[in-house]
Amino acid sequence: MNSLTIDPQDDVSAIIAMFRAQLKDPTRPFTLLVRFQTADSHWTNAESAFAVARKSTLKEKGVVAFELNRDASNPSRFVVYERWRSLADLEEHLRTPYITKLRDEFNQIIVGAPEFIVLTPAAE
Repeated sequence: MNSLTIDPQDDVSAIIAMFRAQLKDPTRPFTLLVRFQTADSHWTNAESAFAVARKSTLKEKGVVAFELNRDASNPSRFVVYERWRSLADLEEHLRTPYITKLRDEFNQIIVGAPEFIVLTPAAE
């Protein structure tokens, strides 16, 4: 059995380990949905912060899609749709300065914990 050592100061490693456990082959493309809610008065802050990070993210070689979607019935609920060529590409993305900044900004405005859903292609 393989053991994984995670630096407690490195939350990116913990996030990647969580996703790796759900992927049969981390070298293959996958989709990630991230659902979260902001405090009522902060939904425009989420959109602005995401827009800044999105510009740089779309230049990354491993990204296929990176989109913020707002719930039509509640403007403070969001879903981020991400498509990555591999788990290594996502890890590289999570370690960029602009995503570190985005995560810090989101941590200030998100209510509760975000929900992560990992999806793999049903057929290729």
